Amino acid sequence: MTMLPLFGEPRAPRMRRARVRPARNSQLPSARTLLALIAICNSVACTRPAEERATAEIPIGTAALADVSVEVEGGLAAIRELTDHRLELWAQSPVLMIHLDVGNTAGGDWTIISRNTLVDAVLDVGGNRYTRDAGQHPTVGIFHVPLAPGMQTLRIAPPDADIVEPFTVASMADIQTALPEVDDVFKRISAEPAARFVVAMGDITERSEIEEYELFERQLTELTIPFYTTLGNHELWADYMRFFERFGRASFQFEFKGAVFTFADSGDAGIDPTVEAWVVDWLDNARDKTSIFLTHIPPIDPLGIRYGGFRSAQDGRRLLTRLAEANVDLTLYGHIHTLVQYENAGIPAFISGGGGADPMTWDGIDRHFLVLTIDPVAGGAPSVDIVHVD
Repeated sequence: MTMLPLFGEPRAPRMRRARVRPARNSQLPSARTLLALIAICNSVACTRPAEERATAEIPIGTAALADVSVEVEGGLAAIRELTDHRLELWAQSPVLMIHLDVGNTAGGDWTIISRNTLVDAVLDVGGNRYTRDAGQHPTVGIFHVPLAPGMQTLRIAPPDADIVEPFTVASMADIQTALPEVDDVFKRISAEPAARFVVAMGDITERSEIEEYELFERQLTELTIPFYTTLGNHELWADYMRFFERFGRASFQFEFKGAVFTFADSGDAGIDPTVEAWVVDWLDNARDKTSIFLTHIPPIDPLGIRYGGFRSAQDGRRLLTRLAEANVDLTLYGHIHTLVQYENAGIPAFISGGGGADPMTWDGIDRHFLVLTIDPVAGGAPSVDIVHVD
């Protein structure tokens, strides 16, 4: 297929000053009222619509009962259940470090359930390895482990997680109204023999309805590898906590086999300053490694005519500058329901919005996903292949 290059950033249209004459007897607000409204707008979410969401991400991955507390490093898992001698997680990373502060009455045999985990993951406690129960879905790890009172650190990861060597992942975005048929895509991804997991750029639902999330999880049973995703603007149609409580953070970073994946929440067509500060630190951590950055909305719309970028071009350019300064090797976006290969700030980039949402008219782009071959030993940008499902 023909890829569309980036021919430069779109120029803002020139605005003409219009003279507006109010109708007689109209009730126009006074200048003082307008200034008050502006102040109110600035004091709430008008300039930072994602501020509350960023704050809500911070406690994700922590929970406590009377005699036990849990903390997942980096907030890389949603804690779905913490009850007597039982912990259930939804992982947002192929490697989880879990700190359990076990009280006297909480010691004993525990059941640890890690959903959305790699098929070959094992649980390690103090050098002792525990394998999962047999007969479970490939992405569901159920482990039985004795935990003594005191601080215990559990690691759930495949044995090769720290070996720096080439590996393969899939990538996709924008399922939305195609949720009833996305099992076709998941089956095709599962047929990729080398793919370890999927990284996704959001819009897994159309209206963020509970029924949609339930259907999405049922469809994931057709996928034999984990699915790690940020959220998109369609996950904000209803309470965003529906996403957080099920899947965990939307802004996070993990490392696997020498490559670092950084996800950022841009569901409001921008990145909140709190998240941007996290991203700066995360990118610095990945500076000397293969670094892949994922977010839902492209900072700058490469097509220029569809307004599919950040609401502030200045914010978009600032983010691209940070990505370039941190030596990011590849950027992956969704949101625009098409397929575009280009460069932003000199960094290879893909927009891959082919999860099944209505495709852009005339583009001729149907459902597809990307296959990334990552070589942290050689360094540089991963090679990217496009797999068409339809």
